[in-house]
Amino acid sequence: MARSYCIICGDEKNGLPVQNDMVLDAIRWFKQNVTKNEKGNRLIVCKECFPRYADRRKKFENRQATYLAIGIIFAALGLIFSFSLTTLAVAILLIVFLYLLSLLNYVPKVALPSHKTSK
Repeated sequence: MARSYCIICGDEKNGLPVQNDMVLDAIRWFKQNVTKNEKGNRLIVCKECFPRYADRRKKFENRQATYLAIGIIFAALGLIFSFSLTTLAVAILLIVFLYLLSLLNYVPKVALPSHKTSK
């Protein structure tokens, strides 16, 4: 069985599992194929670190939305002032660049257990 490590404190503990997404899959692919150093550990958030995790995740989501909004505003302004294929290409590249910039603060989602109430 794979070891479970908290993504906040780095200690080997039990906790809520982190959801796999494209960013984590890309990191794992890179570690497996390029560095040949994949350990296969499970990523979790321990109970003690969950408040810090929630704060970091909220900041990441806010920054991501802000960067995308700024990119869309600049792209729209550029297209309004000078509509051409070059401007369209630059606008798309700007939005992609700002989205990738938002990933510098990446914090993955946690798989929260669903609470089903029976009546």
